[in-house]
Formats: sequence, structure tokens, C-alpha cells
Amino acid sequence: MRFDEAESTVMKFVDQLYYHGESSGRIIHGFGIIAEKLPEWLRNYPYVKSFEHPPFNQGITLVFLDLSNVKT
Repeated sequence: MRFDEAESTVMKFVDQLYYHGESSGRIIHGFGIIAEKLPEWLRNYPYVKSFEHPPFNQGITLVFLDLSNVKT
């Protein structure tokens, strides 16, 4: 994926998680510029509660969402 496509694709994925009531998701990004920019994108996104790399793979980011405002 090209860098200029990555941010919108990640945010669409986070939106889909949120709107489907999922509390977490996994973003596979590998290593490089997207991995470097991802924390900035996620920090500035309203539904994201936290995110972390699992200890077994730094090329993945686990994202956890705040579902407290989801209307059922």
C-alpha cells in the first residue's frame, strides 16, 4: 500500500470496528514509515482508547476502542 493511502485505510478500518461494536482490532503494518506514523494517526482519532504492539511482533499494532458512546 502506498503511504498516501495508508492513513485513510487505517481510519476506515477503525471506523468499521467502531460501528460494528468491536472493542479491538489488529493492524498489520510491518516496519517502515507507516509503522512510524501509525501512533500519531491513532492518538488523534476519537474512538481509540489505546494501542500497543504485542510482544511477539512489532509489525502489528493492537488497537482498543472506546465504545461508551455507541448507541444500540
